Amino acid sequence: MSALPTYKLITEPGNFRAFKILIAAEYTGTNVEVVDAPADKTSKLPALEVISSVGGPTVTLTESNAIARYIARQRADAALLGNGSALSSAEVDMWMDFCSHDIELPATLWFYPVLGYMPTNPAVAAQCKSDLAAALKTLEEHLRFKTYLVGEAITLADITVVSTLVYPFKFVADPAYRSAFPNVLRWFTTCVNQPSFESVVGTVTLAEKELTASGSAPAPQKEAKKEKGEKPKDEKPKEKKEKKEKAPKVKEEKPKEEKPKEDKKKAKKDEDDDEPEPDYVEEKKQDHPFKVLDKASPSPFVMDTWKKTYSNCSDYHEAMNTFFESFDAAGWSVFRGDYKYNEECKVLFMTSNLIAGFIQRTEEIRKWLFGTLTIRGEEGKDMKITSYFLIRGDSIQPLISCNDDAECYTWTKVQYPFSEEDKKLLYDYWCSEGPLDGEPCLDSRCYK
Repeated sequence: MSALPTYKLITEPGNFRAFKILIAAEYTGTNVEVVDAPADKTSKLPALEVISSVGGPTVTLTESNAIARYIARQRADAALLGNGSALSSAEVDMWMDFCSHDIELPATLWFYPVLGYMPTNPAVAAQCKSDLAAALKTLEEHLRFKTYLVGEAITLADITVVSTLVYPFKFVADPAYRSAFPNVLRWFTTCVNQPSFESVVGTVTLAEKELTASGSAPAPQKEAKKEKGEKPKDEKPKEKKEKKEKAPKVKEEKPKEEKPKEDKKKAKKDEDDDEPEPDYVEEKKQDHPFKVLDKASPSPFVMDTWKKTYSNCSDYHEAMNTFFESFDAAGWSVFRGDYKYNEECKVLFMTSNLIAGFIQRTEEIRKWLFGTLTIRGEEGKDMKITSYFLIRGDSIQPLISCNDDAECYTWTKVQYPFSEEDKKLLYDYWCSEGPLDGEPCLDSRCYK
């Protein structure tokens, strides 16, 4: 198999259009090095250099949406372009186009003057507020009964729209403006608090009041310096990969002139607390215990290889045989989790949302976790949630630590060597559509 190419993202510091590319790279596990564009760079930014590993020509991609889609395709099982159907993919494209045409223009014309990128024009600002509100109203209606824009998991559609709204929500959209869009705010907050978003855009603090170009000159620059001190929060995660190290700059420098104002607000409350915590707390997160374990005690069982085998197989029986043959009991464990409060599971769609939420809150250890959450039984009478997870190490505690919902399950380790009964249960829960433990399967979600 040929070696993969390397990627360099050339962009100005703080370019929000680079956010979606770097967040997509987080979800697909693609290593992207961020390079600050030279001052005399005049071509479109961001730009991605795809450098061949076998001496071929370097291809440069422009247009941020095209680059984001390219990165999203690097790992199909991340499902950033939808669930694999043509319709789902089209929906993702639809929202990305909607963002470019209906959100990006009014949003940038509203907050650019605050950043000093263009002169202030009250009439233009008023029109932009109105146009952006119209676009947000469309999102508000769509998200009324939905957690995400397309399907039941984060896709490139969410990543693109959220990335475009980070600066408006952070600097100019005050509480009164945002109050008209509670569903949008709920969705936005859910997304920016995902680890893959935080490692690129850092902690997003919503605007307490609308910043204006006229009031952001003096304090901004001093505060901007302080913000740089706080930014380590963002820089820490980014140190994990080259792209992450640069990502902080993408976030820090953009806010230079704006952040000052936001920082002022923060400074009044807990500016001192924010500065010290970032430097140390973030560093602890830099190397996850599983990452340390991978270095100290490498395992011959490679999770990424298993996930690809599972996702691309034509026969699940063959895939499971491969799993049992290659499983490393010294480095990995399998746990069964049974939900403690099954008596509360009466409505199927609500129970399905419960397991979908569990999956979304487990992003932190995606590289070291695989499994399914299932619902079996009879709707309205006797439904049960059961999960089977393959996890690095010999404890389920890392899952409980990163996802509070895991405390609602009774966890039982599947003993090795696996008995024939356990092998059948693993096949049923990971690969079949039921029955599960003798009961019909009502819903199943795979975490991979």
